[in-house]
Amino acid sequence: MFIFAHRGLLHKYPENSLPALSIALKTGFCLETDLRLTRNGDFIVMHDETFTRLNKDSTPVSSLTLKECVSRTYKDSAAKFVSFLTVIQEIKKYKKRLHAIHLKSDSQTNDGLKILARYWKEYDLYHNAFVFDLTQEAAAKLKRIDKSIKIACTVSENKFAPTVYLWSEVKHNRNFDFVWAAEYRKLYSSSFIREVRKHKEKVFAVSPDVHRTLDHPLARSGFESTWKHLIDWGIDGICTDEPIKLQSYL
Repeated sequence: MFIFAHRGLLHKYPENSLPALSIALKTGFCLETDLRLTRNGDFIVMHDETFTRLNKDSTPVSSLTLKECVSRTYKDSAAKFVSFLTVIQEIKKYKKRLHAIHLKSDSQTNDGLKILARYWKEYDLYHNAFVFDLTQEAAAKLKRIDKSIKIACTVSENKFAPTVYLWSEVKHNRNFDFVWAAEYRKLYSSSFIREVRKHKEKVFAVSPDVHRTLDHPLARSGFESTWKHLIDWGIDGICTDEPIKLQSYL
């Protein structure tokens, strides 16, 4: 089973920073990380639209060049923001890992998808990573550009974001190879995982601890019980803010 370190080891280092990601890799984890397009058509590794939360600057990522983005440091840290290329160079050091790349919705443009596909081809990421949280339209476009790129649809019992679908909406969509399951309140069960496996190659699950902003009832305590169930049900991977703790359950 894969353990996806959500934005790297974010409890020890600034999220999505090089230390957070590279040390997560050295510890044996897979990465879950985020991509946003910069003004000059490249990818910065960053979750938010602006730098407000991470370095107290409200400037939108899309208004800056990649060079301008990576020259910035996180607040209260000397760590700098990193490019997708930097992350690729790190993940290529390790074999038999599968990394989850979250292409943010406002970067799922025609140019964004073409740039993503160029990275996949140039650095042969086909067996190292998959893209997730695409809209159905973006997934269809990306498959037309490069049908070999693996894509996961985000599935929940509640459509809490435009890129989140009900299982019934994407069950038969062949542009999606995997499922990235994101429980809102109650989605996970052995029957759900069996059902997904009838139609998709792999199913991964987001741990409740990741969904604190959604007020999942197990977000702050008790999420370990979800881990135990998912492991017993044969889940292919779990994304968590607590990868080291999860490792002890395997």
